[in-house]
Amino acid sequence: MATMRFRWGLRGYVAIGVLTVAVATAIGYRGETFDGVVIRVIDGDTIAFKGDQGEVTVRLQGIDAPELDQAWGLEAKAAAARLCLGEKVHVSVVDVDRYKRRVCDVRLPDDRDLANELVRIGAAWWHPQYAPRDYVKKGLQIQARTSKIGLWSHPPSVEPWTHRHGLTR
Repeated sequence: MATMRFRWGLRGYVAIGVLTVAVATAIGYRGETFDGVVIRVIDGDTIAFKGDQGEVTVRLQGIDAPELDQAWGLEAKAAAARLCLGEKVHVSVVDVDRYKRRVCDVRLPDDRDLANELVRIGAAWWHPQYAPRDYVKKGLQIQARTSKIGLWSHPPSVEPWTHRHGLTR
């Protein structure tokens, strides 16, 4: 039996190295927990906090808030700021997104889940693609929609994932 020889060259080895680091980084973040103070709200579903590990930017798990250039975008950012800016939070990493941001559950000082609160007040959508079995968020969204609060007060609201792709209904 003949032996196989691979001639990947430098590009092949660099590509494997980059892929290995990316996978190890993504896997390495999962399960991490942090405590820190929220120092910036980037938009309705992305915050930055500072703790022992320095400044970290995280995306809230299971929700999608309106983009800043979209109806209710600035209101969603303001709602997130009212809930968490300057507060000490507990963060648990559940995933890493395609932009290499940590996707996290964020607990407020009174142990409420920040993402759930944003859905409850109509500042964000429950995202069925990324949290298909999160029946709490789904129920909170149904309540907010039925009560016509927040982004549900002036339908039709366009989901951020539809807005980002330039699609309309």
